[in-house]
Amino acid sequence: LRAIRAHFHSSPIVLFARPAPAEVLSPNPWTEELIVDGGRLWSAVRALRRGRFDLAVLGPNSFRSALLAYLAGTGRRVGYRRDGRGWLLTDKLAPPRGPDGSWAVTPALGYYLELARRLGCEVSDRRMELAVADADAAEAGRMLAEAGADPRRPVVMLNPGASYGPAKMYPPQRFAAVADGLIERRGAQVLINSAPSERAIAEAVEGAMSQTPLINLGRIRNRLGLLKALLGRCDLLVTNDTGPRHIAAALGVPVVTIFGPTDPGWTTIDFERERIVRADVPCAPCQRKECPLPVGPERGQCMLRIDPQEVLAAAEELLELGGRS
Repeated sequence: LRAIRAHFHSSPIVLFARPAPAEVLSPNPWTEELIVDGGRLWSAVRALRRGRFDLAVLGPNSFRSALLAYLAGTGRRVGYRRDGRGWLLTDKLAPPRGPDGSWAVTPALGYYLELARRLGCEVSDRRMELAVADADAAEAGRMLAEAGADPRRPVVMLNPGASYGPAKMYPPQRFAAVADGLIERRGAQVLINSAPSERAIAEAVEGAMSQTPLINLGRIRNRLGLLKALLGRCDLLVTNDTGPRHIAAALGVPVVTIFGPTDPGWTTIDFERERIVRADVPCAPCQRKECPLPVGPERGQCMLRIDPQEVLAAAEELLELGGRS
């Protein structure tokens, strides 16, 4: 968005997105309008037709996103030739492939910047960037104050869930060990993040801790805008390979990312204050949502071989370097 805004500096730009990415990307300084896609095809088409757009840049690889732009009568439709949608596009980018014809491991940042490059945009700046709404920032400040947060001590968020699947979730008991270590050794004030569907995971982390977290977000009606605001107040995030990792980096918050079955090459974020912790096992990365190995001593070893002390060491290194960039 930043690259497109800089190139089309005098043109109105509208962001059309599903509710979750819309909340993550709102507010932002690069678009004049946000249209939230409620999921109904013809309602979305009508909304886009009213805009009379000359150009559509398609972030999703889905057939539906290209179909919407086509049915809306958008003159130029730029996107990757995937999901059988090439005939709906005017500018078709070929997704990178390896020698065997499979998808090549390509960092998402570079993958999406190629869309901007196709438009003639300058894409040398690869920094991610997000803003926080004033109302969300105020709510986050109230929550921390009511919880008794001490501004002299570091605030660390744990993110023990992962929407992709259970294989890439570091066990709650080990997250708890990391949390206890940070509290005991660094005086950390720990927040446990939780999506509505992950409350049991957050409770399991807190239940396994010998210390007390400052806030367990599984006990409130958490949402992405509030998560951004709270993350923006943190000195560190410790997370599985999932969405809050990218939000933290875009807010300049140091992050320790625990990788198991997924390949870091797909999601390299070019953030100097990230530390990746992973185990060297022959079956990883398998990119599977659930460990394909049968129940036994080898199952889930890509996560189980990561000692909490390794995660704690990475976290302490980043805390030593200082907080947000």
